[in-house]
Amino acid sequence: MNGPADAVRDYYDDFADHYVPGWRSIQYYGPLVADFLLRAVTPECRVLEIGCGPGQLTRDLAPDVAVTGTDVSPQMLAAARAGRPQGRYELLDLHDPVPAAWGRFDVVLAVGCLEFCRDLTATLANLAAACAPGARLLVGAVEDRSVGTGRREFSADGLPGIDMHCYDAGVQLAAVTAAGLSPWTYRYVPAWRHEEYSYVVRYGLWELRRD
Repeated sequence: MNGPADAVRDYYDDFADHYVPGWRSIQYYGPLVADFLLRAVTPECRVLEIGCGPGQLTRDLAPDVAVTGTDVSPQMLAAARAGRPQGRYELLDLHDPVPAAWGRFDVVLAVGCLEFCRDLTATLANLAAACAPGARLLVGAVEDRSVGTGRREFSADGLPGIDMHCYDAGVQLAAVTAAGLSPWTYRYVPAWRHEEYSYVVRYGLWELRRD
């Protein structure tokens, strides 16, 4: 194992088959993402989902929408391909730039993955570089107001040494503006229920534009 990305990959590979039923029972952000996509996605647009997992957030978009999903877990990507065979699904660490050869995207999602983001500013800059002019983004960063900008243990057993990275609202805004993105809305929302530690993880959920 070479580092955090490998640990995350192995963790999600191990329970990919059980992820979707479990995810539906603990998450709160699915309806918020669905509302954003309903407003942002237009016919034949290009959608990029970072940390797509099994692709449940974009699986049901219209067939003429070109969906590209990325993840570090091959098993999650296999599930995403099975759910939307016409989609494109690629291995990519969320800290790495989106290859320019993939083209530019009209809609970008990074929700449910930035728990593992060690450098929010760099990651948002990479997403901005992948955007077409006028692109719309939805980004959810963990915001724990008892921690501020810092780290929490993600799991005592499942991910030893892997931290949940938290960013206060001011740091999130600074990362957004440094990336050249324009904030349209910000909400502090329940994201998912952490059953191991019995608390609700909350996001700073941003709707952004790329001018």
